[in-house]
Amino acid sequence: MKAPYTYFSTGLRGRKRLLRARLGDLFAPAPRRRGVLPLVCILLLVSMLGSLVACNTPPAPSSSVSPPAAELETVPPTAEHQETWGLYAQALQTLLDENRLPDARNDPEGYANTEAEREAMAGNQFAVFDVDGDGREELVISYTTAVMADQQGLIYDIDENGSLRLQFSEFPLLTFYDNGAVQAGWSHNQGLAGDFWPYTLYTYNPESDRYRDVGSVDAWSRDLQPEDYPEDIDASGAGFVYYLYRDLGTEYGMVDPVDESEYLHWREEYLAGAAELELPWQSLTAEHIQSLTAAG
Repeated sequence: MKAPYTYFSTGLRGRKRLLRARLGDLFAPAPRRRGVLPLVCILLLVSMLGSLVACNTPPAPSSSVSPPAAELETVPPTAEHQETWGLYAQALQTLLDENRLPDARNDPEGYANTEAEREAMAGNQFAVFDVDGDGREELVISYTTAVMADQQGLIYDIDENGSLRLQFSEFPLLTFYDNGAVQAGWSHNQGLAGDFWPYTLYTYNPESDRYRDVGSVDAWSRDLQPEDYPEDIDASGAGFVYYLYRDLGTEYGMVDPVDESEYLHWREEYLAGAAELELPWQSLTAEHIQSLTAAG
């Protein structure tokens, strides 16, 4: 039995390039001989039915993190610490002033740095925290003031040349663990997972100082879609069966479901009892950015 599909589902999940490609397929113009009015009617019908059948929007990207801290924890003001936090503050100030992420990872879209725009930018969050456990604090940015396809969760470090280096990029529905692992929720849940939100799991390699995609998980909820539900696979009686993808891009829709026990065994292989981290999230404001340099 292969992964189930739902009618009117575009599979909007995973990395941004996949999302854009699927959106492009969905809204590609029809041949002109069909006329504009029929096309509009079809699109409206598909949109209405799709919203009723399969499309779920993700929970708030910051739902798995602690509330913003009142102020950043201070540390001994070493020269290295001052330089690192200064670079982080500079990158954050550029984001606030110009709506421009490091490495031009987003389109400023005519951002004029007005008071209203700066207030809206406070919807983004950042944290300075050692999320990978290498003894150095990274800059974590949750960039959500954009269309869903352009929202990003980013981790930056400092390279050997003292420059900002991107370590990680995903949709900003992130959960961090104290063994360096990161769980990244997909941007959409349009399958049959119901209350289970699909995700991709990453582990951290301290030797390479890099993150590795170790697999993705989707599910089939019996409550959401009881018809043809594989009761014989659900030996645990959990009401869910799971789809484990080693390579989501090539295997999606091509693997058989597994029982909850096998899914939990796979997850434990990488998390091994690791606990969730609570990051000291700050809203993206001038005051919070200045607290970086004050602490350093």
